Amino acid sequence: METISSIYADFLVRTRFDDLSAEVVQQTKKLILDLIGVSLAGYKSMAFPKIVVDYVLEIGGKPEATVIQGKKKIPAVHAAFANASCAHALDMDDGHRFAASHPGTVIIPTAIAAAELTGSDTKSLIAGVVVGYDVMIRIGKAINPSSLNRGFHITGITGTFGAAAAAANIMGLNREKIIAALGTAGLQSAGLIRTNHEEEGSMVKPITPAKAAVAGLLSCILAQKGAHGPLQIFEGEDGYLQAFADEVKVDILTQNLGVDYEIQNVYLKLYAACRHAHAPIDAAFEAFRRSDLNITEIDKIIVETYPAAVRLAGIPHATTPSAGRFSIPFSVALALVKKDAGADKYSDENIQDGSIQALSQKVELSIGNKWEKLYPNKRGATVKICDYKNRIWSAEVELAKGEPENPASWDEIYNKFHANATLLISEKDTRKLGEAIMNLENLSLDAMTDII
Repeated sequence: METISSIYADFLVRTRFDDLSAEVVQQTKKLILDLIGVSLAGYKSMAFPKIVVDYVLEIGGKPEATVIQGKKKIPAVHAAFANASCAHALDMDDGHRFAASHPGTVIIPTAIAAAELTGSDTKSLIAGVVVGYDVMIRIGKAINPSSLNRGFHITGITGTFGAAAAAANIMGLNREKIIAALGTAGLQSAGLIRTNHEEEGSMVKPITPAKAAVAGLLSCILAQKGAHGPLQIFEGEDGYLQAFADEVKVDILTQNLGVDYEIQNVYLKLYAACRHAHAPIDAAFEAFRRSDLNITEIDKIIVETYPAAVRLAGIPHATTPSAGRFSIPFSVALALVKKDAGADKYSDENIQDGSIQALSQKVELSIGNKWEKLYPNKRGATVKICDYKNRIWSAEVELAKGEPENPASWDEIYNKFHANATLLISEKDTRKLGEAIMNLENLSLDAMTDII
């Protein structure tokens, strides 16, 4: 009997590096470059990934895969967990607006760990990343907006499948074992978006993609050893689709599978904040540029956007760097005062900066009818900056920079990588790492992992 898992298994068995176009390969390398840079900065800048990395290094174990800044190898499932924690710590990793998820933070750490575990070459790594993105994004697109509206962290609940898909492809599992791995991975799908609503909870948001990475890789390892999972994990009674969504667009799960690769449709972030804050930041920059004001002359900033942005990035008064990433008022104020909202800007020093906090309290956040109607096709915002003389300067952004329709340039992508990586490693090593990643299919995996 054909099932969704069996269709995915056939796709994973047949897809190899030579099947991928040059454009898909190039896009994949850019995403790996971006994610590694974000991961290095995440480890350097945030407390939670340090806790995780310190713990996995403390318990040690069989040397199978590299952990960031570990300078030694540990069990592959632990490396995937630690590296995914680093990757999502800044909320600066890539995403997909229709899937409402961050595929890179799950897929790339899993793929690297699986490749190191099995001694696979870098072409296999690239192919694994591509298929992992495809499966994870398709599932997210199929179950949203229902799953997000129910309070699930989509990266966590779809990432188990994406991680399993990437690892299965890299490890060369056969059809039967892939179906088993997908079934076992689906049983472990979990994650709540409650993390976006609390000062304390936001710190540990990376745990759900990290657990998804572990679940996917572990499922493949167990399947390889003979474990069996549910055959109808998706469509069966009490299965995944029934459990996680009230409405499912089933066709999206397999439509044009192996023809249209979803990795081409992800966005890259230029700010270290929740994606829902990016259009407000872009629009605020533009409105402020049009004015002749300095910061002290601003009376209020009116931000109109779509409901999900207010719900998921609407913390009114951020008192920690983690919470600041989920606060449009703080992020807009930070960007205007510091002229940037990069990884190093969400710091304790800036959280305690009186001028930034004072400006953030002048931000009025509301839902705009226009943006509510256009969401999710457009994730836009209108920003009006008002001075004490009742003058107003406004700007609106339909899609933040980095979306496929509004892409970041190569210079912007590389400059982001450079700024992030050099927070932790030297200029020389950053250049070497960048060169290695962008030539990855022609090098050994050690050329990359030895540096991180």
